[in-house]
Amino acid sequence: MFKGAASTDSALTFDEYQCTGNVETDFPELCALLGVKNIPEVRTKSEGVDAEDKQDSPHWSVAQINVELENKNPLSAKKITISGWKVNERIFRVLQKMLPSLSQIASLQLWHAGLTDQMVASLANTLPLCSSLRVVSLEGNVLQDQSFHLLFTESCVLTQLHLRCNRIGDEGARLIGSALSTPTSANKNLVYLNLAFNWIGDAGAAHIAQGLRLNRTLLLLSLANNMIGDLGAAHLAAVSILHSIF
Repeated sequence: MFKGAASTDSALTFDEYQCTGNVETDFPELCALLGVKNIPEVRTKSEGVDAEDKQDSPHWSVAQINVELENKNPLSAKKITISGWKVNERIFRVLQKMLPSLSQIASLQLWHAGLTDQMVASLANTLPLCSSLRVVSLEGNVLQDQSFHLLFTESCVLTQLHLRCNRIGDEGARLIGSALSTPTSANKNLVYLNLAFNWIGDAGAAHIAQGLRLNRTLLLLSLANNMIGDLGAAHLAAVSILHSIF
């Protein structure tokens, strides 16, 4: 049985732990260093067997980390999925520490995970350190301060961001619109933004349309099932020549 750094040196601290890139090893070791009592199980699958295909499994709602590997190499994690259980601050710290060590990670999905504004802010600081990460889905996470706009930094390498079912309203849309572009800067990597099933109205649509005027990178924007009327639709139509909005 492999023994990680935390097992071989009882004086090792969380900050001192050097991640190996093996989620099955690093995750429980880091949880133990933070004193997590009920450590979620890590379940791995090689390419071709997607963790999402197992949603009907009786284990789906159990606290666990689903990891899809590129191949049988435990260092080849390309997707991490958490769904249907609340991620507390300690677990999130573990994820945040591990992510930069995963050299092939391309997708991070945290669905209905009880994320907080502080967690999203911390994730925004971590994303630039994850050079291979391209797709992030944070669906079903309602934030009090609607801090999702913090993910739209110039240094962010994401090409897809999915924010469905987060109760994002007009204020959240205003913040996102401002983050999409300003007269002096714009996100240059994000190609697809999914804001479907939120609470965005006409005012929010106008803010997003304004942000799109100076953004030449975003190609696809989903605003389906929001609260946008004719006025908001008119603002979006004015920028639809450069962006596909649906």
